Amino acid sequence: MMNEELGNVRKMIIDIVYDGVVRVMFVFVLLCSFLLTITSCDDASNVSYNTQVVIDFLNRIGGDGASEKILISLDKNLSDDGKDVFIITSKNEKPFIKANSTLAMTTGINWYLNHYANINISWNNLTIDDIENHDFPVPIKEERHVCDADYRYYLNYCTFSYSMSVWTWERWEKEIDWMALHGINMPLQIVGLDVVWLRLLTEYYGYTFEEANDFIAGPCFQAWWGMNNLEGWGGENPRWWYERQAVLSRKICDRMRELGMQPVLPGFSGMVPSDFAEKTGSSSNSQGLWCGFNRPHILNPNSDAFKTMAVNYYKVLSEVMGTSTYYSMDPFHEGANTEGIDVPAAYKAIAEAMQNANDDIEEKWVIQYWQWNADQYHVLDQVEKGDLIILDLFSTAHTHFHEYKGHDAVYCMLPNFGGRSGFMGRFNGLIDGYFENKNLHSNIKGIGATPEAIGSVPVLYDILYELPWHATKPDAKEWMRNYTVGRYGEENVMAQEAWELLRNSALDCKTALQGPHEAVICARPSLSVDKVSSWGGTKIFYDAEDVANAAQKLLEADIKATTEIHMDNYCYDLVEIWRQTLTDKAYYLLKEINIAYHSDDMTKFENKRDEFLNLILDIDKLLNTNVNFMLGSWTSMARAIADEIDGTTEYDKDWLELNNARTLITTWGDEVNAEQGGLRDYSYRAWAGMLKDFYYPRWKSYFDNNLQEPSEGWFEMERRWALDEELKYSDIPHGDPRTVIEEIKKAHHFDE
Repeated sequence: MMNEELGNVRKMIIDIVYDGVVRVMFVFVLLCSFLLTITSCDDASNVSYNTQVVIDFLNRIGGDGASEKILISLDKNLSDDGKDVFIITSKNEKPFIKANSTLAMTTGINWYLNHYANINISWNNLTIDDIENHDFPVPIKEERHVCDADYRYYLNYCTFSYSMSVWTWERWEKEIDWMALHGINMPLQIVGLDVVWLRLLTEYYGYTFEEANDFIAGPCFQAWWGMNNLEGWGGENPRWWYERQAVLSRKICDRMRELGMQPVLPGFSGMVPSDFAEKTGSSSNSQGLWCGFNRPHILNPNSDAFKTMAVNYYKVLSEVMGTSTYYSMDPFHEGANTEGIDVPAAYKAIAEAMQNANDDIEEKWVIQYWQWNADQYHVLDQVEKGDLIILDLFSTAHTHFHEYKGHDAVYCMLPNFGGRSGFMGRFNGLIDGYFENKNLHSNIKGIGATPEAIGSVPVLYDILYELPWHATKPDAKEWMRNYTVGRYGEENVMAQEAWELLRNSALDCKTALQGPHEAVICARPSLSVDKVSSWGGTKIFYDAEDVANAAQKLLEADIKATTEIHMDNYCYDLVEIWRQTLTDKAYYLLKEINIAYHSDDMTKFENKRDEFLNLILDIDKLLNTNVNFMLGSWTSMARAIADEIDGTTEYDKDWLELNNARTLITTWGDEVNAEQGGLRDYSYRAWAGMLKDFYYPRWKSYFDNNLQEPSEGWFEMERRWALDEELKYSDIPHGDPRTVIEEIKKAHHFDE
């Protein structure tokens, strides 16, 4: 299907050749004809009440016939105050869900699945593949829920690189359905931003394809390019990439709007290529460096050049992605240089350009509160109340609602940084914090998740997006007990005890730790590792015995699931939690190695060293039992992008896997970015394949070289692995996690 759609896109492209230069021009007339072949990507508020959309949604998540299991009714009049409402009841001896919007309906369906049918859909299993094996109980009494959050936000620019950069439409389609299950109504959407900039620069500013392409980052690094942090890295994107992105962007936008979501689109805050002044004659300001990368330049927002470019940008954006009520912009992100810019006037000009983009829409600026300096607070005085929505990005660690001068704000959870592996959260603090802050600050108008990467600790997202549908604060212990029943499809005391231990240990972080504490096995070797990445730390914030006991209880729970989703959930949790307790064991082993070495107890040093190295390989074996913890899943998805397209080669696949997917999770950038910039290992992954072929060889080399780095240096060793085209990784799991865990317990004397 993708090849057929790309054929349609190619009809939009005319190569005009003169003076030996090929300029890629997108023809608006042909674009309009293309729009007629698919669902409109413009604002489609009317489809928020489409019963057929819900039927199609049910059949996607449950297979053909799933829509016959649950009766539905959409009624706009269920609420008289504009709030989303769903009601769970019964009709004709079947479960019956009524709602006043499409998203309220899909949220109600998810509530029914979790709390009545004991079906928990999450990232490890996004569909119910054996629906005939599930019961759909008829509710005994009516249950009504009203949502008190106007905004239910989702995603972070970084997520589009650390998780989503290798996704095909098949994976995106499931994610958007997951969003609908959780009632998300304003997801960030930046797929296709590269297409916007290619068109903008070639159609309006005289850039050739090659010149514009030099500015645009590669697939796995577009998040930071889009945030004005770098340009070009990972790039030299082939022409087919942009054609593919145009199709994918439109599909994503269409499906989001079909389900009643308003995508938050990337707005214009003045970013331009660093050669823009040379190319066009319009002056631009350097924004300095970001982690060793040269940032793009910025047009002074108070200049005529900015105003003209903003008009052109929003025109092209609307043709690629459609329009929206919400636009995301974060000017001067993470310390960008503002020299020579009147910052208050700049914020005002940026807001005005956005609000002039579409005559019939009242646009709102969505901005992240993240490491603001004094200059950035000027936005609060330059944008009218009601026109600005502030994402309080890390509310579960520290809040700033009192600083926002009454502007609308969103209470956000940021549970993961860089995609770094680990099991942690602020479960209790999330529940308490949301309700306490809602009572304290009337400007909190929504809730959101802003992870840098997704795919881990799904329980946090399940509770987060339920909270605004609860009239009163839920009891954390009772909620977690019920969660295990839905997760595994049965009342299991051992499983409930395991999750209660986790709720009060690994899921009860009370500090501002950025993501999970880091696994020492993934660090550059040292006898006293205190962090893996530049902004992380390895110190364990909970009693490791609690997590070890939880892991053992979950193993002993021995869930006897008769359905695929319940068994998948159990095996996923088993691997994730045992990975955590085993990497915690490595933390303490390394301490013993250090003590033995400095005590000149070489026998103990060698024994513990060997146990440490063997443990890395044993964890790799455990992770290889589950597709969600395998490097091959990541690299196979990257290569699969090229498989969609006729005429692509092994070079295309290697570019996606090596220069992008593997580089991102190891060196991140070149040697300057990795070392002085501090980016190496920022996105480390404790995955099968990574442990065996990347982290284990680092540690083995260290011990074999008398606790020294190799002669070539760590960076060269790491880059050599990232760019090694001979290494191939499978996405087919092997073994039963329960069997492998028992083998590991025996080998490492867990019961002694």
